[in-house]
Amino acid sequence: MLGVFYLVLWQRPDTWVGKTLFMAHLGLFMLWQPFVHSGQRLSVRSLLGVTVVVGVSTWVLTWWLLAIWVMMMAGVVGGKVLLFGARSARLFYLMALGFLVTALLLQVAPAAVPAAQVPPQILWLAYVGLPLTLVVMGFLPRSTEHDGTGEVVDFVYSLFVFLLLAVLMLGSLAAMLIFGSGYIEAVLQSLFLMSLVLLVLGWVWNPHAGFSGLGNLFSRYLMSIGLPVEQWLQSLAECALREEDPEQFLEQSCAEMARRLPWVTGGEWVAGEHRGSFGLSGEHRSEFVHGTLVLILFTRQTLSPTLLWHFNLMAQLLAEFHADKLRAQALKDLSYLRAIHETGARLTHDVKNLLQSLNTLCAAISEPGAAASPAYHALLQRQLPVISARLSETLNKLKSPKDAQDTTDFAAVPANVWWHELVQRSLMNDWIQFDETTATATAMNRVPAGVFTGVVDNLIRNASEKRLLEPTLRLRVRLDAGWQGAELTVCDDGSAISQPLADNLLLRPVQSENGLGIGLYQAARYAETTGYRLTLIENRPGCVCFRLAPSA
Repeated sequence: MLGVFYLVLWQRPDTWVGKTLFMAHLGLFMLWQPFVHSGQRLSVRSLLGVTVVVGVSTWVLTWWLLAIWVMMMAGVVGGKVLLFGARSARLFYLMALGFLVTALLLQVAPAAVPAAQVPPQILWLAYVGLPLTLVVMGFLPRSTEHDGTGEVVDFVYSLFVFLLLAVLMLGSLAAMLIFGSGYIEAVLQSLFLMSLVLLVLGWVWNPHAGFSGLGNLFSRYLMSIGLPVEQWLQSLAECALREEDPEQFLEQSCAEMARRLPWVTGGEWVAGEHRGSFGLSGEHRSEFVHGTLVLILFTRQTLSPTLLWHFNLMAQLLAEFHADKLRAQALKDLSYLRAIHETGARLTHDVKNLLQSLNTLCAAISEPGAAASPAYHALLQRQLPVISARLSETLNKLKSPKDAQDTTDFAAVPANVWWHELVQRSLMNDWIQFDETTATATAMNRVPAGVFTGVVDNLIRNASEKRLLEPTLRLRVRLDAGWQGAELTVCDDGSAISQPLADNLLLRPVQSENGLGIGLYQAARYAETTGYRLTLIENRPGCVCFRLAPSA
């Protein structure tokens, strides 16, 4: 292409040979041009338009039109130079740019302006140097253009190169008229002034003297992809905080997209089994798929690659927010199911404890003469109302799982009253020893009756199951008055708890052969809500002790 262009300069564009060569040059330019892929097939309408443009350009071709054409080609080549990383490819395009600049300044501009005379020696160097440049370019090693760089041109660089050459050419002609200099002197003066201006602009761009410079302002402008997109991102964040339902969130966010983005007229979205639409349908349709979300946008015009990239990024962000809403909803459902499970497990332990109290009464009536014993009737009068009340509370919690942990568990009663009821309720268990000497010392202390009862009942039931394997096992229950509040200690003289089980006993549900393995775990959690802490203070053969005491 450059070789044929050199022949056009040699034959002059105002001759028929030059015009014919320029037509061939335009054909080669169409094969090389980086704007449209060379393998694309032209329609008849496009072919007619190209033919008309080439014909008119060739017919009216002059030196001034050729100068504009050279500056345009130099802009295209200059817009490609910085896109290459390979040294040979960059050198190739730099030499092409030098070829065009030299041809413009030494051949085209002097021919367009008769007053701009170039010394014969310099003109002869141009006629000889340009072909030598083409020969050197032909012998440079070829490098493969990766990532589609052969089809990309930086528009800003191209425009910058075009304007520089226009200023250089017109500035040289102006210097000739103003200062009366020769053409070569005028070119050098223009180059000097341009270099000085560029030096000042470079310093103002980044002064390094405590000022931000023009570069910072320009960067702020470039970093903004447009106020409409930023407004939609703000509305997306606000909607994510305001709306919890995933489908409602999608519907509102997409509606804001159609309202705030001038490119979008409407669209559709599909998320699993849910779908919706917003705005108006359009002719130009773009589809974005991210995970389970499919977003279809209708736009007024076909989206450019840059806008497609931005809209794809926005769709991805919308999909991430939607996925987060789905995870939050799943976690909420899982938390509700967990609450139901823990409530059922706790109420199961309550029922077991009530059953244990009933078994105690049944064991008492099996004693000879128990039916006519005043002590047995007194035991029934004390225990049956308590069992009835606890069973009523259990049924109420079963009706409302969310309120299973209500204020009745935390009702504070005098410690000595609770202790007396515990002793009376467990009189038939002769293998349990109650330390009564400390009960009077706790008259001034108050304890959450439900929490203390749940802990003691669970420990007594576990000891009962342990006693089936160790018949001689005895349990000791003690209530002390501490300076922070009452402390409950429950110890048995049986075998120690295995270390793996002891490590997880009060921290998480454990494996259990006779239950759900969650009784003591729940008792410890409920104790924490009232300011108490259940701990295993000793674990060795002959002494396994638990303590329920106020948290430090």
